Amino acid sequence: MFDASILPTRPFSSFAEATERLESLCRQLSVRHLSYWCVSYADDAPDQVTWIATYDPAYMNHYMSTYTPLGDPVFEMTAEIIDWAKVNAADPAAQIMQDQASRYGIARNGFSYRFKDESGLFVLFSVNVDSAPGDWPWRRDALIEPIKALAHVIHQKAKPLVDSRRLAA
Repeated sequence: MFDASILPTRPFSSFAEATERLESLCRQLSVRHLSYWCVSYADDAPDQVTWIATYDPAYMNHYMSTYTPLGDPVFEMTAEIIDWAKVNAADPAAQIMQDQASRYGIARNGFSYRFKDESGLFVLFSVNVDSAPGDWPWRRDALIEPIKALAHVIHQKAKPLVDSRRLAA
């Protein structure tokens, strides 16, 4: 399912390269979108945010101007794996966000994997999939382990970009 050979052996040299690699991985994994967030916190609020995704740039601009991690319920969840369907069912604000995202071609089915790295940075890696509602549970379950492994690889390849932004701030 996931072939690590499409990733460079060295860190990503630019945000454009990182985005291109995520786009290649989408094709390889037969998923709609992949999204990588790396967030540092200060006083319990996002301090430095890095976002690399295959989403439409217009959606990314809309999201950042409307929500950012502060208004997104997924960032407030504590589970390691967060199925968007469960968030949408439990939170009317999340359902509104999903309705807006669907206007930009983001499918309703997806999940996010969250972890903290060794330096305390918060990483949220998401996968978005086109699938019939009845197919989503088995598709999700088949993707969880590969996406968890991929998230850590992507974070290691993107961390120099994250660090360069943090040092420049």
